[in-house]
Amino acid sequence: MFKNKFRWFIILFLSILMIINFVDRVVISLATEPIMEEFGFSASQWGWVLSAFFWGLVPFSFIAGVGSDKFGPKKIYTWGVVVWSFFTVATAGAWSLISFFIARVFFGVGEGPTQSNGIKVISNWVSPKEYSRAYGYAFGGVFLGPAIAAPILGWMIAQFGWRMPFYIMGALGFFWVIGWKKLFTDRPDNNKYISESEKKWILEQQQQNQVTASAKSSGEKKSVKELLSIPKGVRKVIIANWWAAFCFGYALFFLMTWLPGYLNIQRGFDLNSMGIALMFPWLGAAVGIMLGGRIADYLLERTGSRKIARAYWCAGSFAVSTIAMFFTVTIESATLAILVLTIASMAMASAGGVVGPVLAETLPGQAGAQGGVLQVFQTLPGIIAPVITGYIVEATQSFNNAFYLTSIVLLSGVIITFFFLRPPHKQKEEEVTTEPTVVLH
Repeated sequence: MFKNKFRWFIILFLSILMIINFVDRVVISLATEPIMEEFGFSASQWGWVLSAFFWGLVPFSFIAGVGSDKFGPKKIYTWGVVVWSFFTVATAGAWSLISFFIARVFFGVGEGPTQSNGIKVISNWVSPKEYSRAYGYAFGGVFLGPAIAAPILGWMIAQFGWRMPFYIMGALGFFWVIGWKKLFTDRPDNNKYISESEKKWILEQQQQNQVTASAKSSGEKKSVKELLSIPKGVRKVIIANWWAAFCFGYALFFLMTWLPGYLNIQRGFDLNSMGIALMFPWLGAAVGIMLGGRIADYLLERTGSRKIARAYWCAGSFAVSTIAMFFTVTIESATLAILVLTIASMAMASAGGVVGPVLAETLPGQAGAQGGVLQVFQTLPGIIAPVITGYIVEATQSFNNAFYLTSIVLLSGVIITFFFLRPPHKQKEEEVTTEPTVVLH
């Protein structure tokens, strides 16, 4: 099935990790009502619990990114998944506000490698022409996981209590590590499962990327300073990309942490109906990042302009999400509100799907370390968005102002990406030759 397409099997395996990863993240949000009732947490206290994960994630995003370039994503991912799976299970044993907070902090530590190492895997394993598509497929699991799992987990919590999903998801993480250690290598060069023709084709494609050819030397060890340095000519691009990641992260983690609470508290959904309703925004987001990646690569191929394929596509997607997020809380019909939220999520994910490819195209030789910095900007909102939302809800007894604030953040993303996100122009040397021929035996 994967003859001469083994790179896509690696991307599929990465997507499965993202599914497990983000289901692990949303379990606690789905369990908002029963946990708050059992322990008597207020909305502001629960906001701190929801943000605790990011206190571990943010610093270790950076540390894991540097580690990816120095030690390879195989080793870093292995340790990361083991740690986060253990603390997923440990969350079920929490007994107080402090114990919940500590368990979630260390859970975040384990999930630190998620984005930076994913970008590194994509940079190492696919052609530069396939970056957006591969990023969309791999990180589509970020949204596909919650979409598939939300109704199942909602039912499971209602039937067996809120602790059961934590046990199951922790076990799945440990099973994934076994397959990862057996099948994955940091680069295709020394993987025994990939065909020689596909391996040769991948390396040729990467060498044809002028930036990659000059910046990447897979066997050469670089200092941390070298891995984190940003060439003067692309600093504005990288900074604008950081802000795009921040805006995407704010909207993503606002929804991921508080959307179940919004549907339950303000819209009156019970656990079962909430799980079904949550499917649609997350399915929309999965379609957004996967389809958006394909469209962005198509625009790049047709126009040769990364300004159009990256900057304008990102800005336009942010604009749609801004409008939809703003109007969500003004709609009385719960069904129509879910539809508008689905549009907002789809557009948000489409915009977010650009930030990884921009980095991989601009600084491919530093994809791990710079991916760690990018992940810091994307996950930093996870510290503040849940807490701010908790205080807003507690003070106003409504989520309306939290949605308006998210719209303002997304609007700033429209402005910054439209005017300042200018990735390097496509070079003639990057034109791709024919893919390896599929041989059927």
